[in-house]
Amino acid sequence: FGALAARFHSHGPHWFGWLAVAMYCLHQSEEHAYDVRGWRYAFVPAMNQGFGSTLFGAACSGGDVNCPLDPKLTLWVNTVAIWGGFGGCMIAATIDADRFLFASTLNWGTAVVNGFGGHLLQVVLSGSYNPGSVQSAVMVPLGLYIIFHSQRPKLCLVYGLVFHILAFGVGINLVLRAGFPETPTTIAMNLLASLVLPLAISALYARHPLSHYSDMKLVKKVSKQWKEDLTVLG
Repeated sequence: FGALAARFHSHGPHWFGWLAVAMYCLHQSEEHAYDVRGWRYAFVPAMNQGFGSTLFGAACSGGDVNCPLDPKLTLWVNTVAIWGGFGGCMIAATIDADRFLFASTLNWGTAVVNGFGGHLLQVVLSGSYNPGSVQSAVMVPLGLYIIFHSQRPKLCLVYGLVFHILAFGVGINLVLRAGFPETPTTIAMNLLASLVLPLAISALYARHPLSHYSDMKLVKKVSKQWKEDLTVLG
């Protein structure tokens, strides 16, 4: 085990970034292929009857088994956010590591928040299994290990929370409450949350290395710089 741990620790950030893509694909397999009970596509009905009804019950018509998640919305969330977002961040990091490599660690923030809040916490609260929780028992501690060995662990976790607020909280409410078209809205919100936002954060923080500033000082410095830039443009 010591040799395996040493080899694991020796891998570079690109490897850990692609590992997030692979781990989340395994997570999706338990959710949407076959779970540990052998049930097929079990996550959507479990979500709609459980945590989803708590979060979005007021926006769903009574008795609608496809609310808040239906198969099409679930497809777009998983393909756009993970395959497109996680994968797109890694392609960008491969092209320009100096600007975009930190996005690979931000992706782990999404994985940790989803695995803990969406699965492990629900197991504790409900006392029952939900599809994705077994894989989350591996993904969450692994993600925490990677995040806390990065330069900005708090930022990674905050980003993971923001991703879920944008992609799920805002995105689903736009569809259910505001009547926005499901497919383009879901694709747009997930691209924003999983690709545009982490690449923007990574590029911003690449301009201000951690060795020079604490997080709060960096925020103040960047805000001041933006004000100065707007004054010059004005």
